[in-house]
Amino acid sequence: MAIADPARVQEARKVFFDGHGLPVEQINHAILRSWIRCADMGLNAHAAPHPETPTASEIRQLHEKYEALSRLCRPELDALYAEARTVSGIVVLTNAQGEVLDAVGDPSFAGKAAEVALRPGAQWSEDGTGTNAIGTALAERRAVVVNGAEHYFQAHSILSCAATPIVDPRGATIGVLDISTPSTTPAGLMLGMVRLAVEQIEHRMFRGGFEGCQTLRFQADRNMLGAAREGILVFRDDTLVAANRWGLSLVNSSWQGLDQTRFSDLFDADLAVFRAGRLTGADGREFHAQIDGDAPSPKPLRSHPESLEDVELVAIRKALDTHGGNVSAAARRLGIHRSTIYRRMKDIAG
Repeated sequence: MAIADPARVQEARKVFFDGHGLPVEQINHAILRSWIRCADMGLNAHAAPHPETPTASEIRQLHEKYEALSRLCRPELDALYAEARTVSGIVVLTNAQGEVLDAVGDPSFAGKAAEVALRPGAQWSEDGTGTNAIGTALAERRAVVVNGAEHYFQAHSILSCAATPIVDPRGATIGVLDISTPSTTPAGLMLGMVRLAVEQIEHRMFRGGFEGCQTLRFQADRNMLGAAREGILVFRDDTLVAANRWGLSLVNSSWQGLDQTRFSDLFDADLAVFRAGRLTGADGREFHAQIDGDAPSPKPLRSHPESLEDVELVAIRKALDTHGGNVSAAARRLGIHRSTIYRRMKDIAG
C-alpha cells in the first residue's frame, strides 16, 4: 500500500475542510469517503474531540461481555506485542462497535495515546471519533490505514494506524484488530502483519467444527491445507451455511450465498461421497480438499433392488464411490448426463 505524501494530505484537508470541493486526486478514496461521512454527521474537524470517559464499572462489564472474543484473540495480541514495541506502537482490540477491549504495546507510547483516548473502554467508531483506522475499517468492512493528518480530527494526527475487521463464519463483523504507532512511523508498514493475525483468528473459529455439519477444507496448493489461508466452507444438508474469506474467494462467492448455495453449485462432486482428494470447482479449477465431519446418511436401499429406480440408484452410488465423488467421471462411466446424477442424488441422500 502506497504511503500518502504528507504535503498532499495537507492540501487535501485544505480543499475539503475549507469547502472548496472534493480532493479526489490528493487523498485515498477510503479516507475521503470517511471524511464525507463524518461531515454529514456534523463533526467539526477543527474542534477538539471530547470522548466520554468510561467508569471502572463500565470497563469491567465490557470485559466480561466480550471475554470470549478477547480470549480468542489473545495469541495474536501477544504475538503482535513484540512487533509493536519495535516501532513504539500499541496493539488494540475492539468489539464491533469500536469500543476498545484491550491495548498492549510500548508503555511510553501508550501514555501519549491516552491523550486521545486510545485505552480500554474508549469509543473509536467514526460517529464519535471521526476518521480513524478502527472506525473506518468498521464502516468500510475492510482493512484500512490512516496516517497522521488523514485522521478527521487534528488532535489525532499524532497517530498512524492500520486496522482489519475480524469476521465470524457467518460474515458478521465481531471486532477489529489495530496497530497504532506515532505518525512518524507509517502504519501501512504494519498492515500485512495485522491482516495475517486476523486470518489466524478467523481460522481458529473453525477448529471445533460445527455440529451436524461437514467442513470442507481446500486449496490449490496441497501444502496450504491446515494453514490460515486454506479455504473453508461449511455445509449442512448440502447447503452452505458458513465460510471463511479464503473459501468464498476461491469459489467466487460471497457471504450473500450462505443458506442458498448448494455443494453441487460449487463443485463437480457429491458431498455425500467425497471425503478427500482432488476436487474440481464449477469453473474448472482443481483443488486439494478434505472433509471434516460425518457424511450425510444416505437413504437405505433394499438389499435386493426390485425396481428400476433402485437399480439406478445402486449404479449411481457405485459409480460415485469408484470415482471418489466426481460427478463428471461417474456420469461418463454410466453414459448419462451430470444433471441426471444431481437429480438422483437427492434421493440417495434422502
